[in-house]
Amino acid sequence: MKWLQKIFSFFKRKEQKNQNIILKKNKKPLGFNKELEELKKKLFDFFLTKKISFGKVVERTHYVLIKNGEELYKLEGKDKSGFTYSVVISTGSFLTNKNNTVTGVLQVSEVELNRAIQREFSSLQNFLSEFSELNLSESSLEVLGIKEPKFHWKEVLSWNTFWKEQLIRCLRPNTLALLLVNLDEDFTKMFSEYATPKQKKIISDELFYLNQGVSNKESNPNTKNFGLQDSNKAIQEFMELIKKLKTKRGEAISERKNQSIKN
Repeated sequence: MKWLQKIFSFFKRKEQKNQNIILKKNKKPLGFNKELEELKKKLFDFFLTKKISFGKVVERTHYVLIKNGEELYKLEGKDKSGFTYSVVISTGSFLTNKNNTVTGVLQVSEVELNRAIQREFSSLQNFLSEFSELNLSESSLEVLGIKEPKFHWKEVLSWNTFWKEQLIRCLRPNTLALLLVNLDEDFTKMFSEYATPKQKKIISDELFYLNQGVSNKESNPNTKNFGLQDSNKAIQEFMELIKKLKTKRGEAISERKNQSIKN
């Protein structure tokens, strides 16, 4: 009875997963600094594509991945069924300028593309402005002659104590832990200075759970937490919160100025 074997196999795998989680939970935490150090190393080891600017990223028995530029790759290999393949992979939109010729790859929706081509454009910048979801790096914007810096999280470092504390307080522990892993010493310093002792204890535990892999969706499908490899989602959540607080902060500053004028 194959169906019965499948049922037993399912519960066996589930039991093994639960046992692995219990074993991981029984491990003793190494402390904030050590857990953070190990997580940073794991993340660095995972992102093979960030270790080189151009050239061969990895070569396996059946395929090779080559980096041709910022967010642009080529996957080449031979399938087990006999055919060979050469596939271009883009992890985002980008532009480069070489010998006064702009090239690149843009990821846009078909609807916006068709909306854009309904009229004439004499400027690439004007054409690209039609795409609301287009996200270009600062280097790509410079190709277009746009030198205005994009919004950066470090803007919050100039905020006063109240707003820095609000920022840390509003972040979920899982998100905050991932930010500590991904961002530089400036963020770690801000966290150390403005987080409460209780928050530091919670985040220390969260770093431990991240290291053990017990808070990701593989171990807990119903969790809303992000795993170490989902750090981009944590950063996105962080940026959205900053924008909300930035608006509130601006409103508070304007209100104080108005009150000062009235007085």
